[in-house]
Amino acid sequence: MSAPQVTVVGAGIVGVCSAAWLQREGFKVTLIDAGPVGEGSSFGNAGNLSPGAVVPYMIPGFWKELPGWLAQNGPLAVRPGYFFKVLPWLLTAVKSSSQEAALKTSRAMHALHRGTLVAYDELTRGTAAAALIEHCGQLYVSKQPNAAQGSALAQRMRELAGVKCMLLDHMEIRELEPALAPHFKSGMLLPDNGRCKNPHELVRLIAAEAERNGATVLRGKVTGFQTNGKSVTSIVVDGQAQAVDRVVIATGATSGRLSAQLGTPLPVEAERGYHITIGDPGVTPRIPVSNVDAKFVCSPMNMGLRIAGTAEFAGHDAPPNWRRAELLETQARAMFPGIRMEKVTRWMGRRPSLPDGLPVLGAAPNYENAFFAFGNSHFGMSAGPVMGKVVAERVAGRAASIDIAPFAPARFG
Repeated sequence: MSAPQVTVVGAGIVGVCSAAWLQREGFKVTLIDAGPVGEGSSFGNAGNLSPGAVVPYMIPGFWKELPGWLAQNGPLAVRPGYFFKVLPWLLTAVKSSSQEAALKTSRAMHALHRGTLVAYDELTRGTAAAALIEHCGQLYVSKQPNAAQGSALAQRMRELAGVKCMLLDHMEIRELEPALAPHFKSGMLLPDNGRCKNPHELVRLIAAEAERNGATVLRGKVTGFQTNGKSVTSIVVDGQAQAVDRVVIATGATSGRLSAQLGTPLPVEAERGYHITIGDPGVTPRIPVSNVDAKFVCSPMNMGLRIAGTAEFAGHDAPPNWRRAELLETQARAMFPGIRMEKVTRWMGRRPSLPDGLPVLGAAPNYENAFFAFGNSHFGMSAGPVMGKVVAERVAGRAASIDIAPFAPARFG
């Protein structure tokens, strides 16, 4: 008897991890993407692997910071012509920022992220990808005293989740990361977090291992489906129907277009992020450092130092605003005195973001053989391996190893 077949649409971190876990469940896997493996939003990820990521971006009082975020050199931008299109999404996000909602979101984030390093260890053990994962800790810094740890509510969320934190003063920051500018007054070390040294390469290597184990990797754009009652019978790839037994939708920022065709419209926003990668920077931190004040991350990687951040709402197809990347260059110079900028590459990508800060994970409400796994916003690399494991469990008809009720596709009505 031939193995049951699953088609995974989307070859970012969630898709390739889903493929790898599905193979362990005994499924024959086809992995398909419109572009090369790992060249969507996973390509530009900052590489943080964060079991301690339990604090949502939208928490009570965040609106007080909005004017600063939206300032000319702030971490958030909304293109004027796009404001009214994104307004419903933003209003839903505000509704998710009450204390009760934020605490619920925090618990869900903890369930999804706490096992990331364990899951990566299991997925990559004995393969070339294992060398790209490092258990090293992450550092948060601020120019303001007692600010790196965030609000009292953020501290409570970490405490409730059992996240280990170490608060550092000015001198302790300098001792841990002497490459940093001396103006940082407070720091917080999360010693149980880690990093990926090359997110793009990690996705490629996991996919390559799946292919060695029998997966079929195809290039093609999925634009629709053919259905029969409660089942998806085919996907439409470059205008041609291809039969499927089971299908997983993991196409990042374009997933909402596909979920809507399966009767589940979802408010997936293509939240744009930018990065620069500095080759041979001369100075670099030993571990990832997040600048709490300016909302960006500095990550040492195999190819240099990556500075990643900013959030821009402009729609999926608008051209990049490279001034957002230039802002990261300015911030890098201020953060690392003496840094060299002779070799700089820049990138823009589209984070798949849902307004309540959580992804969609689980069976499609209207079809018995379709599953959704997308919407990680800033946390794709952290969530990817656990989401992939849950996908495999649910496709196999077993209960998920974490509570997936908070990620239900039907939660938006």
